[in-house]
Parts: sequence; structure tokens; C-alpha cells
Amino acid sequence: MNFSQKIGLFCLILITAAYIYFSFFQKMDFSNRIGNPSIENSKQQENVIDNNKQANIEKHIVKTVKIYVTDSNGNLRSVSRKCDTNLEKSCFAYAIKELIAAPSDWEKKKGLSSEIPSATKILSIREDSDNVLVDLSTAFESGGGAESTYIRVHQLIKTVLSNTKLPVYLYIDGKQANVIGGEGIMIKQPLSERSLDD
Repeated sequence: MNFSQKIGLFCLILITAAYIYFSFFQKMDFSNRIGNPSIENSKQQENVIDNNKQANIEKHIVKTVKIYVTDSNGNLRSVSRKCDTNLEKSCFAYAIKELIAAPSDWEKKKGLSSEIPSATKILSIREDSDNVLVDLSTAFESGGGAESTYIRVHQLIKTVLSNTKLPVYLYIDGKQANVIGGEGIMIKQPLSERSLDD
């Protein structure tokens, strides 16, 4: 092998070594310095997902509300409902809705019932910082006689008192209800445990 061939071979080895160094070692070092972008992006996405899960957990609150029904002896009994704040704007309004719909099939099997007529509709529930207005349809005060009317009003009173500390006023068909039913049961407003006292 003559001198020029040795020089050529040496240059070829040098170029090959340089190619390997710059193609492999430098790329590894560079990615180690700045981090692997795909791994970094994956970690960032995981952090965003974890943060979103945490935010949803914090927002997802389930509160227990109480409503009142009657047992087989005609006594008032409280039953619980779960109010999911992700689904319901107001747990108070949810409690009234559940009171009007109560009892559930399972509660009926246990002998629980309600004196609130099934045709009763919630016309509106207005809540503000000072008080709450519950407006029910006229079906609420119809039928059943004086005892039934007294019990259904008492069901409503105990339910509202269990689910808010604000004064609650009962309206029937847009008018404040000071007298309920054909028997003329007087109601003192706002609703309280003494609303039905003579």
C-alpha cells in the first residue's frame, strides 16, 4: 500500500468516525439536553388530564336533602335524596321537586305515602339572598279534606325548613297562600313550624 492509499484510507476512517459521532452521539446529547419533545408533550398532556380530573372532582358535589312523607300511621317521616350539584342548579329546588314526586316505589313498598296530590305542579321557585318563593299549582290545595290538607302543608313546611335557612313563602297559582283549601286552613308566612297554629 503506497503513501497516497494510506492517506486515502485514513481520510475514509476519519470521515466515517465523524459521521458516526455527529449522527449518533451528538443527536443523543442534544435530545438529552432539551428533553425528548414527544415525552415532554406526553407528560404535559397527562398533567392537563390530571388537573381536569381534579377540577371535576372538586366541582362534583353530592348533597343530601330531606323530604317528608307519611308513614302508615299518618305520621311524618323524613327520607333522603342525593342532589348532584353537577345536574341540579339548586338543591332546595331539587328537594321540592322530589317532595312533589314522592314517594318512590321502594318507599311505597315500605308503607310510605304522601298527602300531596299527584296533579300538583311546581310553577316556579325563586331563590335570592333574602328569601325563597315557592309557587305551586292549585292542585296542591284541592281534595282530601281538612286533615289531608293540613298534613300536606306540614310536609311542605318541614321539607323547606330542612333544606334552607332563608324565609320561604308559599304561593298558589301566583298568589301568596294565606288560606289553603276549601276548609280555609290559615297559614302564617313565611313558613315555619308555627305556620299552622291557630
